[in-house]
Amino acid sequence: MVPVKLLVLGAQNTGKTALCVRFMTKRFIGEYDHKKEVTYRCSRVVDQEAVDLEILDIACKESSVASLESSIRWADGFLLLYSITQRLSFLEVPQLKKLIDQTKQSLVLIANKADLEIGREVTTEEGQRLAKELSCTFKELSVAEAVLAVEAAVFQLIRLVLDQQRPLPDRRSYMLTVRHALTRKLTRSKTMQW
Repeated sequence: MVPVKLLVLGAQNTGKTALCVRFMTKRFIGEYDHKKEVTYRCSRVVDQEAVDLEILDIACKESSVASLESSIRWADGFLLLYSITQRLSFLEVPQLKKLIDQTKQSLVLIANKADLEIGREVTTEEGQRLAKELSCTFKELSVAEAVLAVEAAVFQLIRLVLDQQRPLPDRRSYMLTVRHALTRKLTRSKTMQW
């Protein structure tokens, strides 16, 4: 199993815990204790690869900068949430991204509460523009209504993390392999009499 550690970040009341619980249990619960830090653990298969997943949900308002930086260093990838009904949560995203940039990890920006269109304060286009500026993937969804969209967003981040963890082919070893193959072929052709 490949270990993958994800960190869920965002302002209070953006749906971080709801997203975690929805992903883990496929259930939606509306009320949570916003002051607790929780680590969720499960195993999933993503693209035929077994993944041992840990998702850390921290209370950003309660966390010190040092604690937040420590959690960011711990994580392999990030789900960065804002609520379409809270412009302030949208405005906090670039600050959190700056902290994340220090570790150069994978990131998916999630606009939550898409089911609350009447209270919308952030347009889809603004979210897409911000994701482009931050060079990350963007998903607008409703944790309350779309379990498959939540799963797709988390799986997308897991794929980004796995791609980042896989070693790039070593050019030197590749060249040696090609050289050995050519040498064997030349040796065989020299031993053949025409």
